[in-house]
Amino acid sequence: MSIPDAHSVEPIRIVSVSDSESYLKWATQLLSSLPGVEAHVYLIDSPILPTAEQITHAIAGTAWAGRTIPVVTRTDLAHIITDHHADIVLGAATGPIVAQLFLTAHLLDHRPALVSGLPGMGLPASKKGMNYRRLMDAFITHSFAEVAQYTEVSALTQVPCEIYLTRLPMLRSTGIPQLVTPASAFQPDAGEASKPMQTEVPRTLVFAPQAKVPEALGDREAIVAALAEFASRHADSNAVIKMRSRPGEHETHHEQHSYVDIRKGLRDLGVPGTERIELGYGPLDDFLVPGAALVTVSSTAALEAFDRGIPTLLISDFGFDRNLLNEAFADSGATGSLAEVTAGTIGFPTSAWLAENYFHSDDGRLRHHLELLATRARAGQLPNRRSAVWKQKRLLIRAELRTMAPAPVVRAYRKLRYAR
Repeated sequence: MSIPDAHSVEPIRIVSVSDSESYLKWATQLLSSLPGVEAHVYLIDSPILPTAEQITHAIAGTAWAGRTIPVVTRTDLAHIITDHHADIVLGAATGPIVAQLFLTAHLLDHRPALVSGLPGMGLPASKKGMNYRRLMDAFITHSFAEVAQYTEVSALTQVPCEIYLTRLPMLRSTGIPQLVTPASAFQPDAGEASKPMQTEVPRTLVFAPQAKVPEALGDREAIVAALAEFASRHADSNAVIKMRSRPGEHETHHEQHSYVDIRKGLRDLGVPGTERIELGYGPLDDFLVPGAALVTVSSTAALEAFDRGIPTLLISDFGFDRNLLNEAFADSGATGSLAEVTAGTIGFPTSAWLAENYFHSDDGRLRHHLELLATRARAGQLPNRRSAVWKQKRLLIRAELRTMAPAPVVRAYRKLRYAR
């Protein structure tokens, strides 16, 4: 799909490959925001391939809305890249898929530039994720903190890539977002900043879950119990668990304890209010409306809620650390306990935090960076990293063997490996 730009003589030809709903959403929103590109978006057949409904939700509001996203196999990648004369290949997928994609592209006679990124908050930066992407020329980040961490990890893993900064494409505010609330609901905060606080109980309290955190069943039950108590206390309000997938559908990360099952379990126990907790499906935008508030542990959904001026609470009961993927929110001013969830006391981050975290001004430099990369690709000026290619091949071979080997063999291999 070509997105015209009056200032560009030759469009940047980009081939994007995704493997999950969240990566597809990021890729199509990112590419839709870039002027002067000729972009072709594909899904690769994998165990986490999104369903037709998930695809529809992922591409809603983008230049690909209403279109069919082709599904390809790994053996198709080389000819797809070649047929489109790609200047840039965007690895918008999980690490192992990106490794295979970039290895395929790097071995072509005329290789394109290789760019990757993550579909939401990318903290903490991972050495493992960087190693899967070691053939890339550039990595896209979305905050100053991410730039710092990925620059450090790039050096530690000896992955010589450029680190680009842009805004998350699903964030639409042009400046620092403001809470959508009456002016009278403004309270002075300690120090120089002011923090708007929600003074009315939300009509709809939306919980945005994540597959990976919190991991413990008891913690997840506590969240659903708090939603139930909120619904029980406030007869004019309702609670919604905004699901990322329906039962049987796949996501980027596996979820061990399903909120669907937890809600049913608490209902079976007769916990008051659980009968008034709804399950919501569809694009997140449909839920971020005036009168709603969002609650989460760490989800990128919090950033989208900030962006729309929706009251938001990051649950503090489980802490803020790297394992919970929520360190960045610790001093946001939008944290609160499960007791505050039940009371419907939902806040909003400080302007100072927003300016430093994900809501920096976007001057369009990503488009400029990509154009320079495309120019180097056309001129054959990209580096040929032969040693990195062999490292990537070994990494992929080990990954393939792990998927085929019985669990006892894998455990024995790991014991021998770590005993060295």
